[in-house]
Amino acid sequence: MVSRPNLLILMADQLTAGALRMYGGRVAKTPHIDALAAKGVVFESFYCNSPLCAPSRFSFLAGQLPSKIGAYDNAAEYPAAVPTFAHYLRHAGYQTALSGKMHFCGPDQLHGFEERLTTD
Repeated sequence: MVSRPNLLILMADQLTAGALRMYGGRVAKTPHIDALAAKGVVFESFYCNSPLCAPSRFSFLAGQLPSKIGAYDNAAEYPAAVPTFAHYLRHAGYQTALSGKMHFCGPDQLHGFEERLTTD
């Protein structure tokens, strides 16, 4: 069996990078995030495509601009026909799980993930 890296993506609302120790901050006490950062990849530059949370999440999942997938506001339905990185990871043999707020409106509450541990 080929060894593959484990992937853990953390996406937080209303958390400024400058508060975290990995970016030089001293305000927030985040020992678990610090430990993950010490053993993983930390991005120095990362930008979202929308100031609104749902379109920003949808854009991240799809790798497309919000306008391309019709994600104009927090009430937009993420089209089930638009593949997410979870679809590609599953196709590559990864086990995928989603936990937390995503604002998935409509019948598809997984969008390529195998399981969803919590709802909105």
